[in-house]
Amino acid sequence: MVIHASLPYDEQVFLWTPEGGFGFYDIGDIVENERAAHAVSFDPKTLRVRTHRVSDHIRNPTKRIFRVTLESGREVLVTRDHNLFTLDERGGVARLPSEDAEGELVMVPDRLPEPHAPDTELDLVDLFGDDEDIVVYAADGLGDVDWSHVPTGSRRHYEQRGSAPLPAVGASKTPEDATVAFKQSDTKLPRHFEVTPEFGWVLGFYIAEGYGRRKQLVVNNRNDAHLDRFASFFESRGVSISEHVREDGIRDVTVCSALWSKLVRTLCGSGSEKNIPECAWNWSTDVLERLYEGLIDGDGSRRDSRDSLFTNNDALADRAMYLGARLGLVNSTYSRDRSYHIEPSDVDWEGTQHVVDFAEESHKRGQSVPIPTELLSGYRKRAEWTMAEAAEEMGYRSASSISNVENAEWNGVKRETLERFRDAYRDAGVDTARLDHILDGHVRFERVETVEETDRVEPTYDLEVQPNGRVIENFIGGKGGVFLSNTAGIVDPGYHGQITLELSNLGTAPVALSPGMRVSQLVFTEMKNPAERPYGVERGSKYQDQEGPQASRIGADPEFAAARAEAEAEMDAEDAKADAEDAKADAEADTDADAGADRTDETGGS
Repeated sequence: MVIHASLPYDEQVFLWTPEGGFGFYDIGDIVENERAAHAVSFDPKTLRVRTHRVSDHIRNPTKRIFRVTLESGREVLVTRDHNLFTLDERGGVARLPSEDAEGELVMVPDRLPEPHAPDTELDLVDLFGDDEDIVVYAADGLGDVDWSHVPTGSRRHYEQRGSAPLPAVGASKTPEDATVAFKQSDTKLPRHFEVTPEFGWVLGFYIAEGYGRRKQLVVNNRNDAHLDRFASFFESRGVSISEHVREDGIRDVTVCSALWSKLVRTLCGSGSEKNIPECAWNWSTDVLERLYEGLIDGDGSRRDSRDSLFTNNDALADRAMYLGARLGLVNSTYSRDRSYHIEPSDVDWEGTQHVVDFAEESHKRGQSVPIPTELLSGYRKRAEWTMAEAAEEMGYRSASSISNVENAEWNGVKRETLERFRDAYRDAGVDTARLDHILDGHVRFERVETVEETDRVEPTYDLEVQPNGRVIENFIGGKGGVFLSNTAGIVDPGYHGQITLELSNLGTAPVALSPGMRVSQLVFTEMKNPAERPYGVERGSKYQDQEGPQASRIGADPEFAAARAEAEAEMDAEDAKADAEDAKADAEADTDADAGADRTDETGGS
């Protein structure tokens, strides 16, 4: 959902960073450390979703936290005094106070962007870090090795084999063509391990149906085809497999390899906390499609209209919804209290089961749209149709079918109905660019189920997303992936200077401002004690004693210089290409909005 809000420290947001690419981060960590990042955001004019540079980091006052929950199971923790986003009568982006939002349709992402250059391999040396169980080998030698913590007898053993413990070598000194192994094991893998679609399926199946031990991976299932596929992946790589069939028909497949167990457990976890790897969001779509397939094959079901994943792990349900969005699938989740006997483990289990549903098109979730009444009536007038004529062109029996939509007799309209309107008006020569954005953009709409007060009262955080002055002002976070809009700025204790007032129009029609009109407010919060780190030179503050309006100066921060210049340049080049495409779409939207503003007061049938 799209929210004008502040978030608590530990609420996770989905961002792109130069160090880690796409991934999940605590918003408090991003703000407190002013980390460079690109937000995954929708453009208010085109409703396309892609990355936009975070232009500032905002610390907000301590406030009560509320939980906003949608019918799809998405939820986010925010402050109550901000807005959800919906559509206005002209099809523009409109704010909706959260306290008034229950039962209303608000924005959610329809899809997430792919990485510009997907990662095709894993650097196992970086992945394993300083793990003392890992040994590295190099045919041409390992160079300067720190043997200070390695016993003398062990050192001779390593040197005879052309190897050394990973911590003694370090990632920066390990040759690129090195191989890695688990200590006291002969199985080796190249430092740069290829990420293939089949590896993605193996990980998905393991997450859904397996568990890990120090030197083993175990999966169990009744489906022989799936188990054979899992075993074949490892057997083809020279790994020993053991199998056991129980009296009840459950078949266990055990991968007997400490190294492979270490790799899979490092990526996905080993027990009830297993989840989609954090680095997976930078993999290609074909790999993620196979990972999704493995999840459903492992612990899911397939029907004609949808797939379902079953899990006792709330965190996996959350990430699975993000995975669905990344693959362009409509998704929703719900939970239920269950108790049953787990046959593979021969234990009785009682707790909460989470179900995540996926569909290419759903007749229930994400199919309703707030009605842009004036946009639709403007299209009809440009087609020079009466309501009766419009009804006839669209195949409806009476003009009331058109009147009911234009007068918003219902709280929302089906997407297929809007497509029917669009097709008719487009065939009549009407420019339907804005309706195209609504129907073909990267957002959907879902109803707010509840807005509930929590017992949390704490500092809140926000991100400003206005790259190069563009009004984007949203990012993705929360359970299942929801759009969050940044709030007004904060004047920090110790600041001296003029305050920059920023105004933006997220709609598609102009808004007239006249002298004396109230356009902003200042809210004062009394501090009980002096600030421990007041704004100013000692803190490295960039806007002290400013005069007149100032654009963001975050680019002057030292961490933006050499270390991240290459990654930023690549991302900015892609942004520039997308900006050019957006500029063309913006021009179409502006033309559509100008025509929509020329409307009459007709609301009845003809």
